[in-house]
Amino acid sequence: MVNNMLQGKTILITGASSGIGRSIAKFYSQQGAKLIITARNLERLNETLNALEPNEHIALNADLSSVDSINQLMDNIYQQVGPIDGLVHCAGIMKTIPLQALKENDFDDSFAINVKSAQFLTKLLRKKGRFNRDGTSVVFLSSVAATCGEPANTTYAASKAALEGLSKSLAMELAKLNFRINCLAPGLVKTEMMLDFSKQLTEEQLFKIESKHPLGLGEPENVAHAAAFLSSDLSKWITGTTLFVDGGYSAH
Repeated sequence: MVNNMLQGKTILITGASSGIGRSIAKFYSQQGAKLIITARNLERLNETLNALEPNEHIALNADLSSVDSINQLMDNIYQQVGPIDGLVHCAGIMKTIPLQALKENDFDDSFAINVKSAQFLTKLLRKKGRFNRDGTSVVFLSSVAATCGEPANTTYAASKAALEGLSKSLAMELAKLNFRINCLAPGLVKTEMMLDFSKQLTEEQLFKIESKHPLGLGEPENVAHAAAFLSSDLSKWITGTTLFVDGGYSAH
C-alpha cells in the first residue's frame, strides 16, 4: 500500500462521527492529512478525533441541513485554517420507506442533507482564498442505489442520482479553477446505517441484497481506501466520474 499519499494536505470530512465517515477520517490521518472533521453529534465526533493519528486536526459541530449553518462552518474553517485541499462529503441520511408511507418531510430531509448540502459546501469552498488553486479534490459519497433499484428506497435513490448529476456539472464548471469533483458509490457496507436498514427488511429481502455482492458485503475501510485515491494527487486526471466500490453489486 502507498504510504503518506495525503501528506501535506488539509481536508474537510463531513459526517465523520461514525461509519464510513469515521473510517475515512482515520485512514486519511494515517496517510498524513490534516483534517477538519464535522458532524451533528459532537460527543461522537470527538471520539473520532481521539482515534486519529496526531496532527493539528479540528473537530467542528455542524448541521448541514441549514445553508446558514454551512456558511458559518465554511467561514469558521477559513478563519482557523485558511485554504484547504479537499472535501469529502460523507454526511447523509437514508430513509427506507415504502412509497405509500412516504411523507413530504421525508423527501425534503433526504434532499436537504444528501444533495443541497453538497452543492452549498462546494459553492462556499470555491470562494476566493478558500481552496488550493494548484488542485482541489471534492468527493461526494453516493451509492449504488443511484443506479440499482431496490424496493422502499425511492427517495434515497433519487437523492443519490441527483448527487451524481450535480458532480458532473460541477466538474465541468469548476475545472477552470483546478477543482476535481467525483463520487464514490458504495454497495452495502457494514455500518450502523446498514444495520438500521437491515432491520426494516425481511430475512429473505436482506439475503437477496447480500447475495448480489459477489465479493461479499463491504467494510468501511474499503471505501476509505478508494476515497483516499480520489483525494490524492494519484487521481489528478480524474473528474466528473463515479467510482463504484460495491463488491460487484452494480455489475448485475
